[in-house]
Amino acid sequence: RKGARAASIHREQWPVSDSVLAAEENATIVVQVNGKVRDRLLLPVGAGEVEARRLALASVAVQKWLAGKEPRHVIYVPDKLINFVV
Repeated sequence: RKGARAASIHREQWPVSDSVLAAEENATIVVQVNGKVRDRLLLPVGAGEVEARRLALASVAVQKWLAGKEPRHVIYVPDKLINFVV
């Protein structure tokens, strides 16, 4: 009977998390044109605005909605979204 008590789950140590193992390597960036979702990109976490903008502008779906116009304003939220205002 003593062996059963020693192996009880409530006597076990709480697990320790490892933030390195839990960290995401990639982030899905939502690409918007005038506030409407037009595409999604998979970029490394922490990717800068320059890289996100370059890849988003290279997207066929985004080019279609820009219709050859240059964005007047770009809103970038790291690891979340990039929005082109035409």
